[in-house]
Amino acid sequence: MKHAYVTCLGSFKKCGYMNLVPKEDAKVGAGYGDVLQKDGPVEFLNGTGVVCQNNNDYDTHFHATMCDASGQVFGGHIVKGYTPTLTTVDLLIFEIKNIEMLRVYDEETDLTQFLPK
Repeated sequence: MKHAYVTCLGSFKKCGYMNLVPKEDAKVGAGYGDVLQKDGPVEFLNGTGVVCQNNNDYDTHFHATMCDASGQVFGGHIVKGYTPTLTTVDLLIFEIKNIEMLRVYDEETDLTQFLPK
């Protein structure tokens, strides 16, 4: 499988995520800030993402909505290596065929962008 859409839910021991913040030096005026970390347990309400190709390698892009023990909802771009599963993550992967799903650098935005072909 090279291209897919992912949806999931579950729980995390803790999490690391990033949100867009104003950045004057960015071409689009914004970019991801520092990694934000929340101690758990964290309820993983919903996550969606894509599995793409980037220079013949896998490239995933994943965002999640979560809440802490007090019910405060938060979310953003999930950062690899910061978000271990607590009990389970129920994951559905939908393989995409007959279309290439790429993530490529875009000079206009100075960011890696999703490019379906």
